[in-house]
Amino acid sequence: MRLFLIQTISIVLILASLTSCTTRSKFSSESVSIGMTKEQVISKFGQPYKSAFTKNKDTGEMEESLFYKENFNLGNSSITNILTFKDGKLVALEQGQESNTNSPTIVTHP
Repeated sequence: MRLFLIQTISIVLILASLTSCTTRSKFSSESVSIGMTKEQVISKFGQPYKSAFTKNKDTGEMEESLFYKENFNLGNSSITNILTFKDGKLVALEQGQESNTNSPTIVTHP
């Protein structure tokens, strides 16, 4: 009986550790929506690891991007979530690599 109990507890612990691995981004359509303010995003996800400001050469419009990196336990992979704001409102969410463009970008560290 004691051996059965130890085996059962071991199996439960192994299954719990496997199911606790993060495999889904916290930046989903369920948690982020177009039109959210920068303040709402920061209060929900914390401070980004980096932010950037870009000025459109044609329109003069300023865009701000917040960068959040997520690490996933399976495969030791990570993804960068780039949230873009115009006039303080979220207009885009991209997941992938940071772009290296020739446009002037001012990078600040929060």
